Amino acid sequence: MGRLPIPERLLHDAVIIVPGIMGSSLKDVETDKQLWGIGRLFTYTARTYTGRLRSLGLTPQERAGDTGRVEATGLLNVADSMPGLGQAQPYNELLSELQKAAVHRSAVIPFPYDWRLSVEHTGGLLASRARRHLEDWRQHRAHRDYLDRHPEAGPARLVLVAHSMGGLLVRELMLSSAIRSEIRAVMTVGTPFSGSVNAAVMLNSGEGAPLPLPRTALQQAARTMPGVYDLLPSYRALDLGVESRVPTAEDLVALGGRRDLVEASLRWRKRRHDITLPDHSMVVGFGKRTLQSYHMAGDAVVGMEAILERDPDDHRVLFHPDGRPRRENRKGDGTVYQFAAHLPGARERAVPVHQEHGALARSRTVIDLACGMLRGLRHPDELGAMLGDGTFDLDVPEWSKTGVPFTIEVSDWCGNADLSCSVKETSGLGEVLYPELKPVRGEEGKLVATCVATQPGLYEIEVIGGREPVTRLVLVLTPERQP
Repeated sequence: MGRLPIPERLLHDAVIIVPGIMGSSLKDVETDKQLWGIGRLFTYTARTYTGRLRSLGLTPQERAGDTGRVEATGLLNVADSMPGLGQAQPYNELLSELQKAAVHRSAVIPFPYDWRLSVEHTGGLLASRARRHLEDWRQHRAHRDYLDRHPEAGPARLVLVAHSMGGLLVRELMLSSAIRSEIRAVMTVGTPFSGSVNAAVMLNSGEGAPLPLPRTALQQAARTMPGVYDLLPSYRALDLGVESRVPTAEDLVALGGRRDLVEASLRWRKRRHDITLPDHSMVVGFGKRTLQSYHMAGDAVVGMEAILERDPDDHRVLFHPDGRPRRENRKGDGTVYQFAAHLPGARERAVPVHQEHGALARSRTVIDLACGMLRGLRHPDELGAMLGDGTFDLDVPEWSKTGVPFTIEVSDWCGNADLSCSVKETSGLGEVLYPELKPVRGEEGKLVATCVATQPGLYEIEVIGGREPVTRLVLVLTPERQP
């Protein structure tokens, strides 16, 4: 995809990049141990991942408000993965490109944070950091020089670019009229404004751990994290068979959640329901296999890649002639159901981008959109056609083992060009593989490849040939006995 045409004049605003959940590196300040954003500094085994899960869980002291044990040391600059908890990809390119696009690189800063904590708590920290950054930037020589050349522009304001959970933090800024009046524009990317079924799966002790991890290790860590509760679905995600409902406090406790954290999160959510964002560009990932609803099988959550279909006027559930309820697969970005990424009450139409949740902030489309905001461009019609032909879905397992084949599957491919696939260890120190994608007979638009990684590590699968590259992460572990 070619670069966007841009006006000559830059805006002079202060920019803050707010990453998503798991988008900040975390360190235990007491032990100086890196907890998240580790790279190849540890052995890829189920045992090491179990230890990391336990270290990430909030202690009783942290739950009581003493949150100094863990420090956010920066934006994630290496890919990281915690099966059952999720995957995260680095923000290096987004930060670098925005710094190049700004009047001066000092105008652009990241806001790393401890994503285990509640949105309400961290939103307050963001408000304080936003005030300081705006004040510092207005005193910067580059800002003063700009105003000397363009006195009509007036003092800089804030532009916020937020991925995933970061968009929920930005919404917290709207509670302060002083901060809200200083915001020129907001861009959210894959923000789960109405939550994600993945968070419900994460809290549940039955089906939460796809790895050979003890299921209780994942559940015990996740259930201590207020940030996870703030991502629980707040739409009709609980499928009851012929009807569905928004999960209640009792429903969420039944998942395995702590009642105090469930009720605190529901109170927080209710107070934010009608808040909108100023000059909002809303990027929504679509076209990927995504859990959209769930039902309970005993004590276990069963995620569903479909949702009950409703009449658009009266919202009643629709049924087939034989009496079965109709369900539709609306997909999403692999983590957030596409309509859960729409801010309730927002007037702006969403910008759909065909990428996976973690890869959204690395995609050329999103980076161009973000840089366009510093050129005074705000909306898709100003940016030209962002979509088009050449999109496809890429599906890989969340994890595998060394020496064991895993399948790479491309579907819904309708382009004319050939697709090529590469598999490389994310640290750059491991092996690089080039499995061949082959058409599947009798299944139009579907291609598959088989790959065997001989070394443990976190591997990025990249398929090139469409409108822009599509990537996924696969964790490859050394086989061992379950701890």
